[in-house]
Amino acid sequence: MKKPTFIIAETLLSMVLIASLAAVAVLAIDINTDGSIIPPEIYGGKSRIQKDTASLTEDSAPPKPSDPVKEETSKAPETPKASPESDLNKTLILQEPAGLNSQPEDLTRYISQYGFDYEGLSFNRCIVVDSDDKSKANVYCYQKGDNGYWWNIAGKNKFITDKAFVGEKGPDYNITPGSKKSPLGFYMLGQGFYIGQKPVSTYPMFEITDSTYWVDDPKSAFYNTKVDGTDKKDWNSANHMITQTEAYKYGLVVNYNTNNISSELASSIFMYCGNAPTEGGIALPENVMLAILNWLDEDSLAYIYIV
Repeated sequence: MKKPTFIIAETLLSMVLIASLAAVAVLAIDINTDGSIIPPEIYGGKSRIQKDTASLTEDSAPPKPSDPVKEETSKAPETPKASPESDLNKTLILQEPAGLNSQPEDLTRYISQYGFDYEGLSFNRCIVVDSDDKSKANVYCYQKGDNGYWWNIAGKNKFITDKAFVGEKGPDYNITPGSKKSPLGFYMLGQGFYIGQKPVSTYPMFEITDSTYWVDDPKSAFYNTKVDGTDKKDWNSANHMITQTEAYKYGLVVNYNTNNISSELASSIFMYCGNAPTEGGIALPENVMLAILNWLDEDSLAYIYIV
């Protein structure tokens, strides 16, 4: 017969052993769920533990059908809808039309307003922003063919969008800082830009990061230029472009006041995504902005004409 002291010791040893096994089991579950307290099935992961649901108790059973988590995971995947940019790109005339032998009447009318003729157009892409007296505008896109003739990529006399906007106070010449006006005239387009995923285009562009600034302080030596980082900061204000996540998702720099920069003229004139009057840039629906970047390529010498 075992003595009472041995029985007590044996009992205590058994209890310690059971507790240790339980701790190991908990540790194993923690490791197999990637260290998360929340089951990975709920936050989108996949558990490596396969449980026998028939042996689970009521407290640990999977969510019932009425549980929103269960309903969400049991839904059949929806058929993805065609994206707006895909639909728009399908309608554009991106290859030179067969038998092209005349200049588009609408572009002829636009350039003649400034006394230009086609021999004076050294570029091969032209975006026309035709605004009203306020802030709304129609946008037309033209491309020059190998034979010197131009065509409207949206179709004869058709705009690529009628939902564009210019400055809140309309267009004007020699716009000043803070005027909320867009500059009238012809301007070369600079680089494209984007936040996040780069659009499908061979046109030169830069990615906007947390260190991308466009300086708008007229007293700065970097006025109206893109600056990476703040190591040489001498400005009191700058456009921290990464904060404009929707507007600058896709865009283009308009080279207004970028050569022989004057502090008396406006800065940060961009074409970008938007659906409202601007501080001076040109706002377009996102799908149109993306289609324009898709249209431009590494050989594009592009100008914008704001009229």
